[in-house]
Amino acid sequence: MRYPPLSAQTLRYLQQLQQRLNASGSERVKTSVKAVQQVLAWCIEHELVPGNSLNLPYFTFSLTLLKDIAAVQRNLQQACFLDDLNQNSRLENAAYSRQELKSIGLQPRQNRVLLRLNKAVATNLGITADIIDTEWEQLPLAQFDALLVVENLDCFYQLTSFNFQLPYQQPLIIYRGDTQYSKGCKALSTAWLSSAKPSIYFGDADLAGLSIGLSLQCQSMLLPAINEFTQHANPAMLADEQLKYQQRLQQMPASPAFLPYQQLICQQLKGLRQQNMQRMLLMPIAML
Repeated sequence: MRYPPLSAQTLRYLQQLQQRLNASGSERVKTSVKAVQQVLAWCIEHELVPGNSLNLPYFTFSLTLLKDIAAVQRNLQQACFLDDLNQNSRLENAAYSRQELKSIGLQPRQNRVLLRLNKAVATNLGITADIIDTEWEQLPLAQFDALLVVENLDCFYQLTSFNFQLPYQQPLIIYRGDTQYSKGCKALSTAWLSSAKPSIYFGDADLAGLSIGLSLQCQSMLLPAINEFTQHANPAMLADEQLKYQQRLQQMPASPAFLPYQQLICQQLKGLRQQNMQRMLLMPIAML
């Protein structure tokens, strides 16, 4: 075989084409389109279409041809466009396809979260562990009575440096994540909403932090009392690039308890970094 397996981008093109053909039966396309050229070259290699197909200005795809393409892909153990590879792990995709498609399939940390245990546990290595990396779907969410999302990784690791009071017996504490764990955190937060149990955001008290907390649909934010917040909040702790959030956030219907924080952050443009909240007594303040 001279022509390589179809690329991830071309597989996506065939998936979309399949959906359109289910409604129309056939589709006439320009052969100048890059994905079409790749499909036709592959089909010519496997004698599925006439050898002059790429020389024509247009080509008509049919459901019969797509069925033949899928059959050849599976016979050659290439990735098949009919399979929903995006929902499999890369290891699962590799189990039935010799083709390496790193851009298709679940990313290694897509469904994972960093979880902080409420009590450190001993390991058989003779050390204790209080932070674990796990699939969020494996967590018994019903056993927890609140969700605490911690923004900055250094603060997550050093959470014992903060003095906070939560009126809950068994909170679930996770890292908000950035490029590494943010998708898992987002998925868990969405699933948590159906439980109707409280969720608290603990991060920088600035425009960006407030925006993140609301995007995760947290009801409360972990903050010091307003008099201490007023004393320590500073314009230097709120970067100019956060001003894009200002108009939306200052118009949000804040709760009476959160209103003075909103005024300081959104109108006076003062912020308080999470790291600077050490030694302050922190408590959840309802945002909306």
